Amino acid sequence: MGQSPGTRKVVVVVGGGVSGLAAAHFAKKAARESGLALKIVLFEQEKRAGGKFDAQRKDGYLVEAGPNGFLDSKPWTLDLVRELGMEKALLPSDQSAARRFIYSRGRLHELKASPLSFFLGGPLSPAGRLRILAEPLAPPTPAGQDTSLAEFARRRLGREALERLLDPMVSGIFAGDPYRMSLKASFPRIAQLEEEYGGLTRAMFGIAAERKRAKKRGEETGISSGPAGPGGVLTSFKAGVSQLTDRLASDMGEDIHLGDGVKSISVHNGSLTVHTGKGELRADAVILATPACAAAGILELAAPESSSILAQIPYSPMAVVGFGYDTAALHKPPNGFGYLIPRVENRKILGALWTSSIFPGHRSPEGRFLIRVMVGGARDHETPFLADEDLIATARRELAATMGLTAEPSFSTIIRWREAIPLYTVGHLERLAEAEGALPAGVVLAGNAYRGVGINDCVREAEVAALKAMETLKQS
Repeated sequence: MGQSPGTRKVVVVVGGGVSGLAAAHFAKKAARESGLALKIVLFEQEKRAGGKFDAQRKDGYLVEAGPNGFLDSKPWTLDLVRELGMEKALLPSDQSAARRFIYSRGRLHELKASPLSFFLGGPLSPAGRLRILAEPLAPPTPAGQDTSLAEFARRRLGREALERLLDPMVSGIFAGDPYRMSLKASFPRIAQLEEEYGGLTRAMFGIAAERKRAKKRGEETGISSGPAGPGGVLTSFKAGVSQLTDRLASDMGEDIHLGDGVKSISVHNGSLTVHTGKGELRADAVILATPACAAAGILELAAPESSSILAQIPYSPMAVVGFGYDTAALHKPPNGFGYLIPRVENRKILGALWTSSIFPGHRSPEGRFLIRVMVGGARDHETPFLADEDLIATARRELAATMGLTAEPSFSTIIRWREAIPLYTVGHLERLAEAEGALPAGVVLAGNAYRGVGINDCVREAEVAALKAMETLKQS
């Protein structure tokens, strides 16, 4: 490694997950469009790129280690896929994936998309449903104040809705704890709706009225969320989500350095130097697309205030337990996306995804059925790290208790993450602003630890980070 020749600017991207790889892609794109001579170098401490975009492939099964797709109701990932010419690799989920369930009071309840169906059944008691009707009378969150998801839900929807609807939803997205998590940071759209309309019910009617007016004008109305979950079609890739990161990594060519992690950044007379395990490199801009704890370590000397704040961002541990079954041995193969379990049920798993129903014909061999069991989360740091045989036995007992599945699996595997998903605790956005304000000029943050944990969020923030880095280059 050495300095770049001539006047060519150097951007160093740290982290080879989807955020870092996408940031490198967008930086190259911006450089082409502006005619800027730019060298982009990416460092990843692991020997493979992709981060949590990984999978175990064995005996015809493909068991995702992390996320299994993104929603097509937001444009960012789809736009990136089109730029890469990968449209034919996309794999939309089966329509049965729209069926989502919650385990409550001893059985699975399907979450209906229709508000009327929701109020006629579901996981809430009649009293819990009636309490939701009082939502318009709830006082709003004080202006400018952050609040926890639990406080918001209890105030507006009632305790039962918090425990049996919001809690499992938070588990499904963040493996998180609603009593600690920030409403503004974790669900900014909900916070925005309350601020704009004064409440969720008023927002629902207001949005419906606007859609009706837009339809009369012949405008696109978009895809909405509903009681059953977020809007849009879950979409993946035929070879798994790593097909996207593999392509982005391949496009980096010789400019991606695997097995070489960045140790620190130093600043001298306004100039940035990146120190890796194998050398050092001067940089005009640095995009840190690592987990927050890794970014904190890298910034410890150059930006101690930022480092201290980023080190405080907690992560939920998780284990993914994959089970394969002979379809003939299943009394009735599951049909739907899967189910989540409220904490109040005191179960040992967060829920299960019926992967072969979500992506039939692409994640398990013919005549077999794959289920992914999610274990751990912010409130259970022990179960994910049980011995293999104990974890498998626990997951099987929970499947038997929650969905009546007693068949012997013909295949099993375990994938563990000590730092699976970041949690945005109350005050997260304010602390993040402080951390970013204390960064050295030319250093930019990206990744799922800051403004969204989904694939769409990571791609969106990667582009934002790349454009910020480009602005730095224009000013230097």
